[in-house]
Amino acid sequence: MKRSYCLLIVLIAISCATFASKATQPDAAKVTSVEIASIYEKGNTLFKAKEYQKAITQLSVIIDKHKKSAAYEPALYIVAFSHYKLDRFKKAAQLGEKLLKEFPNSQYLLNVISLVGESFFKLGEDYKAAYYLTKYHTQTEDTTAQNKAFKRIIHTLPNLSISQLEKLHRAHMADPLDEHILYYLAQIEAREGKKKEAERDFNLLLRRFPKTRYTFEVKEYQRFIDLGKATGRVGILLPLTGEYANFGQKFLEVIKSFEDNKELPFSLHYLDTKSDPVEAILVASKLITDIHVDFIIAPIRLLEAFGVCGLAFAKGIPVILPMTSEARLEKIPLVITTGQSNEEQAKCVAQYAMYDLTIDRFAVLFPDVAKYRSVAQAFADEITKNHREIVTMVGFDPDSITLKWELKAIKDKDPEAIFLPMDREMVINTTPQIAYYGLEHVKILGIETFKDEKVTRLGEKYVEGAVFAAASPIDSLSLKEFIRAGFKEDDLLAKFYHTLWRLKELMTYNRSDLPEQISMMLKGREVFNIYTIKNGEFVKLTEILKQ
Repeated sequence: MKRSYCLLIVLIAISCATFASKATQPDAAKVTSVEIASIYEKGNTLFKAKEYQKAITQLSVIIDKHKKSAAYEPALYIVAFSHYKLDRFKKAAQLGEKLLKEFPNSQYLLNVISLVGESFFKLGEDYKAAYYLTKYHTQTEDTTAQNKAFKRIIHTLPNLSISQLEKLHRAHMADPLDEHILYYLAQIEAREGKKKEAERDFNLLLRRFPKTRYTFEVKEYQRFIDLGKATGRVGILLPLTGEYANFGQKFLEVIKSFEDNKELPFSLHYLDTKSDPVEAILVASKLITDIHVDFIIAPIRLLEAFGVCGLAFAKGIPVILPMTSEARLEKIPLVITTGQSNEEQAKCVAQYAMYDLTIDRFAVLFPDVAKYRSVAQAFADEITKNHREIVTMVGFDPDSITLKWELKAIKDKDPEAIFLPMDREMVINTTPQIAYYGLEHVKILGIETFKDEKVTRLGEKYVEGAVFAAASPIDSLSLKEFIRAGFKEDDLLAKFYHTLWRLKELMTYNRSDLPEQISMMLKGREVFNIYTIKNGEFVKLTEILKQ
């Protein structure tokens, strides 16, 4: 018995050996190192069991009363981590910084740096998050954790001030991360008009990181810097004479309405394209070179748009095209269109069918070509994402005369609605066959290809009741102002009016962030109308705003 008792004493002594060296002198009267170790072990056990609040309560005794004990450092770490797990990020960051200050060579050093960085990231304190996460990124060997920290860092850098980025740059000049720090530093300097500093840091970036991922962006910003300060002038290309003069004169009335009411934060300068592609390029060049406009609004034809956009891109001038949603033009940097894609229309009609028409089972019939295949897939993805069912998707050869077998296959699946992403001629050819092959009770859904008078005239009763989405030229709020200004509902005129109306928000801007600001204003609030066909007429059911 005596031998067993001695063995127990030895085991206790071994288990507490890590704490004994600092606990030779008790922190509080009559509290031994063994008792402190026991408190710690209980708290640690609670932490491992994910009883975070109980662990905090247990270990706070050590933090408050036994700071000289060996258990103090690990207790501080566990309590900080427990607060983080309970989403108390401010407290977690405070305790983490306390540990780093008191134990600069802590055995938990990397974990604590990460913990503090993550806590500040959750709190939205971007500089402190970036400061700690860059330290962690450069020191850890865990590639997964390093990648996570990198994503956080890239998220915070654009939100930092010049002085904050300069501090990070000085601290990490020898690290690969400095590539990103330098880019955002130079970018913000360019935005704030500090041309000399921006050029210095952009050049430093290219010199130190010749294969930088930001090569294109750097060249773009350098081009903006060369343009100088914003002039507050905006150019407009109008076909005031020639074949399309009737449209140009209508657009001019809109311009004069805005000018008379002094509603725009910039001055408008318009020149005549004479409805000619070559003349459009010449007057665009004059607006850029002689009048020094900040950007161009071009309500022009596609034929003219390619030349104008190419010239403007070469000069670093953004171009707004209010009349087109041409995908090829949207691929040109600095070109902003106001059109909405067929894929977005498909998603909108899917939403309306599910939640307003309460339809659960859908079929999709589409011509098997890339243009409409992607629209069909966008519709199907939206349906399945919202836990409804696509009973079948059937593609067909666009040159098919009959859809007998495709429609019989669809009928066997008993859908409640059938989505038809196709052009107007196919709509006219397909809808009578849908009725003929026994699907006349099924709701027909579509996109803006339905909104054509040929569809109602030639489709007759077979398109009656069809529901489809179409891009709206103007939202309802702007439409009220449009009508109040004395204009009649006209899609082209409304698109042009809406473009100027949205740009009223462009109160302050500089060259470097102008394209992004314009894009956000014109593309950030897309409006779609949902229509049905009733008695051969298009009837608007509702308006959907996608942000």
